Amino acid sequence: MTLQARLLLALIAVTPMTIHAKDTWTTPAEASSFRTTPSYAETQAFLRRLARAAPDTIRLETFGTTPEGRPMTVVVAGKDGDLTPERARAAGKPIVLLQAGIHPGEIEGKDAGLMLLRDFATMGRLPHLLDHAVLVYIPVYSVDGHENSGPYFRINQNGPEEMGFRGQSQYLNLNRDYVKADAPETRAWLTL
Repeated sequence: MTLQARLLLALIAVTPMTIHAKDTWTTPAEASSFRTTPSYAETQAFLRRLARAAPDTIRLETFGTTPEGRPMTVVVAGKDGDLTPERARAAGKPIVLLQAGIHPGEIEGKDAGLMLLRDFATMGRLPHLLDHAVLVYIPVYSVDGHENSGPYFRINQNGPEEMGFRGQSQYLNLNRDYVKADAPETRAWLTL
């Protein structure tokens, strides 16, 4: 067997592993070419994987419970272990809040956030963004609305194939609830 043939066989043997290694952290939305968005359970599973892979960069917490009993998850991303308010303050880092999925039909913020967290935690991309700030990210604020999904809630919108309902399970629009705080989600957010 010639040297070229051996090299070709070696490349063929290694290629599937290389492709798999690159795809390990593909988000569910990316995997579907953004035609779909992951369920809340799939979103949480992805976040738990990230937190296990990068415990010094990603921390998950539950900050409330929805009317239907689902946990509300917040992700803290930081550098140098600055994953608590006390550590962030001691380091002089501002805390930046990003909230996605307040209207689960407009869910691209969740998918973009998963990609950004993945890049911080596992890909080594954009590490400087956490040099001077701590990111607090709520991937899905209206969890019950997110899980009440279907293809016809936003018929004038191009994707995803199914999307969540605008209101949460008590039919309250969380984007209009910050002052009156009628929804348990809003009260949990205010406490956070």
